[in-house]
Amino acid sequence: MRSQVQEWPEETHRTGFELRRHFFRRFFDSDLVSTPGQWRTVAGGLIAIVASSSIIVTQEYFGKYRRLLEIDSPEPYRLAMIADHLFFITLGMCLTGLFTCLQWGSLFPGLRDYLALAGLPLRPRDIFTAKFAALVAFAGAFIVAVNALPSAMLPAVSAGRHQVLGGPSMLTLFLSAATASFFLFFALVAFQGLLLNLLPGNLFPRVSLLVQGLLVTALLCALPFVLAIPGTHAAMTTRPDAALWWPPVWFLGLDQWLLGNREPYVSRLAARALIASATAALAALLGYVWSFHRHRIRVIEMPFEPGRETAWIRKLRDAAAGLTAPRSPERAALGFIGKTLARSQQHRLVLTVFTAIAAAIVFNGFVTLMTERGFHGFSVRTFALRQLAASVPLSLTLFLLAGYRYLFRLPVELRANWVFKVNEGGNRLDFLRAAHRTLFWAAVAPVMLLTGPVLVALLGWREGVCALIPAFLAAMILMEMLLFRFDRIPFTSSYLPGQRPLIETVMIYGAAVVFYISATSAVIASAVTDWPGFLMLCGALLAVWAHLSKARIEVWEAGRLEYEETEEPLVHALDLNKD
Repeated sequence: MRSQVQEWPEETHRTGFELRRHFFRRFFDSDLVSTPGQWRTVAGGLIAIVASSSIIVTQEYFGKYRRLLEIDSPEPYRLAMIADHLFFITLGMCLTGLFTCLQWGSLFPGLRDYLALAGLPLRPRDIFTAKFAALVAFAGAFIVAVNALPSAMLPAVSAGRHQVLGGPSMLTLFLSAATASFFLFFALVAFQGLLLNLLPGNLFPRVSLLVQGLLVTALLCALPFVLAIPGTHAAMTTRPDAALWWPPVWFLGLDQWLLGNREPYVSRLAARALIASATAALAALLGYVWSFHRHRIRVIEMPFEPGRETAWIRKLRDAAAGLTAPRSPERAALGFIGKTLARSQQHRLVLTVFTAIAAAIVFNGFVTLMTERGFHGFSVRTFALRQLAASVPLSLTLFLLAGYRYLFRLPVELRANWVFKVNEGGNRLDFLRAAHRTLFWAAVAPVMLLTGPVLVALLGWREGVCALIPAFLAAMILMEMLLFRFDRIPFTSSYLPGQRPLIETVMIYGAAVVFYISATSAVIASAVTDWPGFLMLCGALLAVWAHLSKARIEVWEAGRLEYEETEEPLVHALDLNKD
């Protein structure tokens, strides 16, 4: 029996089962990944981060409720429990929303699915049914993983004389949080189905990417407010009518109703939660049915074609390329990079996510200042305001440059990189300079042009310009550091995700936020009011940038281009294989 259980997953079963298994296993696979299944390494790192962070959260909540249990009155304990239930419900919704937005392009069958399965004796109905079933199963597994641990942890660490540990409290929190997560998931699926069937085929990719970016940005900006919910326990006694329009509060009402609270207000919230969940699920199902009859034909018979450039835009682009890149190999590489970013929706999605993270950090800074000092905090030029203003270009350049640097590793069409291979001799530096110019003109320069007026509006002309100059120099230093070991033409090399442990990547970005954004913005905020300090800071940054730029060029001259990313070698060559 044991051998049969082990061999069962490897056997071939019914058509529907195999289709569902195919879609379930390939949700995170795409043309950007060289080998299918490589994302399992990243998923393992993510699970390790969640498991380790849950230990810290458990200890924090254990100490919090030990202190609350020492109070004779049960009221503070009860309000804290309600606030924490709302927090975990809202957090589960936000994480589910981010997961759904990141899988935005995989919510409905696409052209790739039809082409991959075209040679098999399958009906389109089978493909749609299997895709929807696999999608629900995958989302269900994610929702259970997100909500199971908090639902078990919170009742366990809060048990005491005011409430005994029991299964009902764990079950009610899990049911309400999972129902809330499913509501948001189905609502987003239904919304994309509506866009998919109403928008013209050539307009949908652009609108879909814009909507996806706005949703990711909104969810990331909402995270600071979500993390502040446990501190709002004093407001849990209020019954505002506006809360009837807040979806997380609906499911908090469902949680309290399942725990036995039969207040009319709570019953209204619970009813809204159930009605909203059923409506969202039905809308998502109808979206799939609608797409089966309309979207399938449009995807197969009317593929998306990028819009044509007008003559004056093409002439302007060619003139700018001639001025910035006088050599033809460099212009060719620049054109290839620009066309790839304009045509590849997957690459633009990655860049959108990085931009959304930067926007969320900037938004959180403004919200923090407004919370601490109110709106008058923006009218008085304090050190905090100067530091916040300086952090705006630093935050945007950090994540935009890092996003482009990561984006350059993702291939677009590996079979076409022979064009660069046969022309590499004598043109390697020109190809690499194209990546350098792309980072400057697509990341550093736009950020400085957009944030300059913001700094002037917040700090005035003199201090705003004085804050912008060192921020620009810091961005140039960061760009040189990111390209120091860059040894490939963008989008032409294979890609293996998960080579670096995910926890290491998170720590690197965390350190970059602390030192590049927080520390550098503090130094700039101190220097803008002191002319000698400002001149010394600009001189030091300029010297560091010149040194790094010279060192980068020397490394590029001695290196060779890479077209295939491989696993970390067991024995390092110490760069002895260079020319």
